[in-house]
Amino acid sequence: MPSTGPEIQVACALIWRNEQILLSKRHKGTHLGGLWEFPGGKFESGEEAMTCLSRELKEELDIALVDASFMFQIPWNYGEKSVRLWVYEVSRFDGEPRGLEGQDVSWFPSELLTELQFPRANGAIVRAVGLPRITKILDAKFAREPKTWVREMHDRSVLYLRGLPPGRDLEGAIGLAIGNGHRVILTLDQLNCFQEGCGVHLRKSDEIQDALECLEALDRPWPLTSGIRDESDIERQRDWPSDAVFISPVRQTSSHFGIPALGWNRFSELACDLGVPAYALGGMTKSDIEVVKRYWGFGVAGISGFQ
Repeated sequence: MPSTGPEIQVACALIWRNEQILLSKRHKGTHLGGLWEFPGGKFESGEEAMTCLSRELKEELDIALVDASFMFQIPWNYGEKSVRLWVYEVSRFDGEPRGLEGQDVSWFPSELLTELQFPRANGAIVRAVGLPRITKILDAKFAREPKTWVREMHDRSVLYLRGLPPGRDLEGAIGLAIGNGHRVILTLDQLNCFQEGCGVHLRKSDEIQDALECLEALDRPWPLTSGIRDESDIERQRDWPSDAVFISPVRQTSSHFGIPALGWNRFSELACDLGVPAYALGGMTKSDIEVVKRYWGFGVAGISGFQ
C-alpha cells in the first residue's frame, strides 16, 4: 500500500523495447529541468502504484500498460521535499510512445544510460538495469564440479561462487558463466580472478574501507551487493555502494541454523527502505519470485532450492 507519511509518492517505469529503454527529458525551467528521467508521475489521492503508473503512461506518453513487474522503492530527500519512487519494469505496452506534454522522449541502448544526466534519485534505477531476478549460490555440499554447476544454469542469473578459492576452477567457472550471459559476484579474496562481467559481494566479516580500496583497482565492477538482517547492518554498510541487497533468512533454513526467520512482513519493511533492489534469501525457490514482488522485493536468492 502507498505510504501515509509526508513523502510525495511517485510511480515510474523502466520501459523496454528491442533491448532499448525509453526516457523522457524534463522541461527546462522546472525542478531538475533538462535532465533525463524514467517516465511516470505522482499518485493521486488514494491511488495504488500500478493504477498511477498506468494512468501516467497514458497521459504522458499515450501508451496503454499491458505488463509490468515491481522492482524496488527509492525513498529520497531533496531537502525541500521528500519523495518515494515506486519503480516498475515494463515489458509490454500498446501504442507508440510520444510526448503528450511537449517533452522530448527517446529510446536508448541500456549501456548508454550511464552517459546521460539523471536526477540523483534515479541513479539506483540506472544501476539496476539488466539485473537478473535470480541469484544462485554455490555450495560444495550440494554442487558438482563448478563448471558443471554453471553449465546447468538455464535462467539468466547472478551467480555467487561462494567459498571457491582463486585458481583454475574459479577462473573457468567465471568465464563460462559470463559467456552464458550470467553475472558473477566475487568476494574480496577472489578478486585475483576478476574479469569484465563480475561484481563484488561485501561479506559481514569484511572491513568497509578495505572493500572500498579494492573497488578502486577494478574496471567497472557490477553488481555490487551485500547482505543484511536488520537496520544495524544497513547502517554498518552505509558507505558501501550496493546495487542490490540480500535480506536473510526470510524462512528458516539449515544454513542459518539457530537464527529466527524474518518472515515476509519484516522482509518488506527492510526492502522498502533500502533504496535498491532486495533479494529474499533463506528457504527460497524460483517459484517465490511473485511472492517477493508482493512484499516489495525484487528477486530470490538461494542455495539448496536452486541446485
